[in-house]
Amino acid sequence: MDKFLRRKDSSSRTDDEEPSTSVTKNLKKVVKRKYDEDYIKYGFSWCGDETAPRPQCIICGYQLSNESMVPSKLKRHLYSSQPSCANKDKQYFKRCSDQNKKQKKFMKSAVTVSEKALEASYHVAKLIARQKKPHTVDETLIKPACMEIVRLMLGPNEVKEVNKVSLSADTVKRRIHDMSSDILETLIKKLLLEFLMEAENLRLTERKLHSTRF
Repeated sequence: MDKFLRRKDSSSRTDDEEPSTSVTKNLKKVVKRKYDEDYIKYGFSWCGDETAPRPQCIICGYQLSNESMVPSKLKRHLYSSQPSCANKDKQYFKRCSDQNKKQKKFMKSAVTVSEKALEASYHVAKLIARQKKPHTVDETLIKPACMEIVRLMLGPNEVKEVNKVSLSADTVKRRIHDMSSDILETLIKKLLLEFLMEAENLRLTERKLHSTRF
């Protein structure tokens, strides 16, 4: 009887050990694939994190997963999605990649300039509102004067940047209205908050008075 129990106990320990061993063997190691400069011949550059880059099609901009960073899958996308470019050489894709980079840089600079021009437009509108001047003074005096100063001191190229600032009478009117609405909304929120705090203080005071009576 004791031998049977000992055998059973030893067999149960073996059964417990086997699953853990099998689980360890089945664990898959996650491999982060790297971009190879040679992949450009398949029409792919990369984007995202350098530790786990994602292949990005130079032609259509489509992004694949890091697991797809292998020649077979890149080539499959090229032939299935961009068949007209399947026989192009490396130089063609390099030119396309350089063109994309230039376009992105241009768009980024254009957005920055437009943001600065918008900010300048609001600042000038605020000055006009403070001085209580007609809205037309912007396009008839302020902008021409700014352009002339910039032309004489910095050059004609900088004048083009100043000209991007919208300072028409209608624009100034909208800017002043936007700022007035924003100030009014901020003031209303502040007054409402103060009212709620005062009401809460009154309720606390009433509770204290009520508790002292009883």
